[in-house]
Amino acid sequence: MENYFTRLLISSELDDPLYFARVHQNIADLEKKRVAHFNEYGPINQKYIVLMGELNMAYYRAGETQKELEIAQQIYQTSQLLHGEEDEATVEAMIALGTSYLDNGLSTEAQSIVENLLSRDFTKEDGPSYDLYIDLLCLQADIYYKRKQFDEELLIRQQVLTILTSFQGSTSSQSIMARCALGVCLEKRYAWREALEQYRIIRSYLDIETDFASEAEKIGLLVHIARCYRKLGEVEDAKTLYRWAHRKAHVYFGPASPLALKMQRILKAAEQNKRSYHS
Repeated sequence: MENYFTRLLISSELDDPLYFARVHQNIADLEKKRVAHFNEYGPINQKYIVLMGELNMAYYRAGETQKELEIAQQIYQTSQLLHGEEDEATVEAMIALGTSYLDNGLSTEAQSIVENLLSRDFTKEDGPSYDLYIDLLCLQADIYYKRKQFDEELLIRQQVLTILTSFQGSTSSQSIMARCALGVCLEKRYAWREALEQYRIIRSYLDIETDFASEAEKIGLLVHIARCYRKLGEVEDAKTLYRWAHRKAHVYFGPASPLALKMQRILKAAEQNKRSYHS
């Protein structure tokens, strides 16, 4: 399951010089490890796949989707060679490939992978794990999200959350991530009160699990909560939350940071009670 908290961000984390530097240094370090491992052991082994998986995620965080996709294709092909088409590791690689296709704007290719895998029997004792079935459902929902088919997305988000809460509880880490995806979908459907219910649970969780989300993601969550309050006509509560978010952006990222400057514009519009801010 991807990090749905990134959908709460109101400014790209890559605009932060420190974050940008960390991401690209991580890519450089992983590329060195990959080359060294390739030269000593070659590419057809599980450790190489693990390294490539880390590199795939690093390129995703850097927004370099073509590189991300190229690596996902290599991981899938290597998994096929090592484990065969039906093995759980290959299924996991296929789902990751579908995600990388989607990140690269290729939703048709991603949908083809989903349809292929959904035709398989996940209930067999020796079949892929149920966790992979959840990941597959999330990928289908992500495709609907990219295609702006929010009614179809909503049904799957609700199904995923129901399954996760049944097996893991309402505030497991996966359930919280699923709630975030559901909350964003509800906002897209203008269901402000229902979205707010999900965001309140998430915020309570983050008050306890303080390292689960980045500071930029926590600020984004405050802004989305404020937006829901504003849309529900609770303007003063919304203004208070915008002020908190602005203060946090100022403290954690500095007054001249893109996030702090954007929060300053949002707060100014909120104070002036304009209807068009953070639409």
